[in-house]
Amino acid sequence: MSQPASLYARFTLSHEQYEAFMNSTPARPVSFDDWQSWFDRHAVRGLGKAAAEMLADLDAPTVADLIKAWRQDEWTGTPPVEYDEINRTLHIAMLRVSENLAERLRILSPLRAAGAFNEPAANDFIAIFDFLREDGSVAAYLQLHDGKSRFGSELAPAHREEAQSYLQEVQDYLRSRSN
Repeated sequence: MSQPASLYARFTLSHEQYEAFMNSTPARPVSFDDWQSWFDRHAVRGLGKAAAEMLADLDAPTVADLIKAWRQDEWTGTPPVEYDEINRTLHIAMLRVSENLAERLRILSPLRAAGAFNEPAANDFIAIFDFLREDGSVAAYLQLHDGKSRFGSELAPAHREEAQSYLQEVQDYLRSRSN
């Protein structure tokens, strides 16, 4: 049985874009047409197809409400969202993300929608990977560019390093809060 992975996302947004993203209705999985290529990279029981029920709608009024729900679930290890207004950067992290592809799909969908709010030329990304293991196998890597998100083939070394460093900070922060 595989272990839960971790998620890290970085977005470049003006204050107005950040507010618009957080107040937007979470994107539905059906908003994106490339899930099957992601499923094809994983060993999926059954037909190996992105089933219609996996692409069902989410039940949250805004992205901010969805992130609040993630934070309230202590299992996820989700710290407060960090928006740096000076650098115009939003960081979202979860120490534990389910190994279930349908659950991952429901986490990735609203985050992928940040591409529509993101600075078009930014080098932003979303990654789910095993940050505590040395091999750090990648479960999902999305690059945000020109208003869209697309699955990347290989997690860029600079992105891996940034994500691992940030997730380590999150882990240290959450440990300090529990003591």
